[in-house]
Amino acid sequence: MTRLVLSQNIHPEGRKLIDGKFDIVIPENSSQEELTAAAQDAEAIILRTTSSVTREVIAAAPRLKIISRTGAGVDNVDIEAANERGILVCNLPAVNNLSVAEHTIALILSLAKDLPAMDRAVRGGAWKERNAGRAVELEGKTLGIVGMGNIGSLVARKCAMGLGMKILAYDPYVAGKFQGEGYEFASGLERLFAEADFVTLHCPNIPETKGMVTRALLSSMKTSAWLINCARGGVVDEEALHDALSRKKIAGAALDVFSCEPPPPDSPLLKLDNVIVSPHSAALTREATMRMSSEAAQAVVDYFAGSRPRYIYNAKALGI
Repeated sequence: MTRLVLSQNIHPEGRKLIDGKFDIVIPENSSQEELTAAAQDAEAIILRTTSSVTREVIAAAPRLKIISRTGAGVDNVDIEAANERGILVCNLPAVNNLSVAEHTIALILSLAKDLPAMDRAVRGGAWKERNAGRAVELEGKTLGIVGMGNIGSLVARKCAMGLGMKILAYDPYVAGKFQGEGYEFASGLERLFAEADFVTLHCPNIPETKGMVTRALLSSMKTSAWLINCARGGVVDEEALHDALSRKKIAGAALDVFSCEPPPPDSPLLKLDNVIVSPHSAALTREATMRMSSEAAQAVVDYFAGSRPRYIYNAKALGI
């Protein structure tokens, strides 16, 4: 029977598609050592975000034919090594758009209304904190969106139409797609960071974007502005972000992702009261989790049934 490794267990709806059809192996933990050992006889891997299929994992798996991601991002797969071996890398470019967009908007609202501080105040008996005057209205505020792909454009539409925010976007690849939407596009990040009241990131962690949010960009933000990151932790200089937040150079931040996940308990960012954090959970609604598991499993089922999986990230590189 074909051996299929799950880097972590998946939703029962996804399991229904593979149980009984594959010899399923799940590592005892999410360490690279466990995944490497489990992959030795694997022909397929369904990969969540907690592990990475590195060149070393691929080298240890001579029978591996397909890697199926449970999300859109493939930054935890060594694409070059997969291409060299002719291994299909499948992803799900649209499966969690709505969940991540809604999470982003929830964080924007939480920052604007100072909800974590208000919650702490009531629980601590500080009722008079209601008069602190830190909350702001969103209508008319400028939302700077870095990356106008599936998720960024959905955030733009919902915030413009539903909340009355002005959209200032940066994405040199797709700016022409939004003519007539009423969005303004900045020619560079410098203007976006300087003018936006909220900056939200929706770009992949690739060599071109690694460390993209620099100390200089953070320093150029308004002292009343907020940063939201539901993309990837690696796109932000976290040391510079901590400095900007601790010195009140910016009003606050909301982070669903970190350069090291999970962040260490002594992470300086976790000690700040002007930061809202969540555990890389923006995509993990009940609905999206079910879709991600089912569609990632279906890609593997289709491949071994002789059908073409719906989304093959490296199809062009493999010439298929």
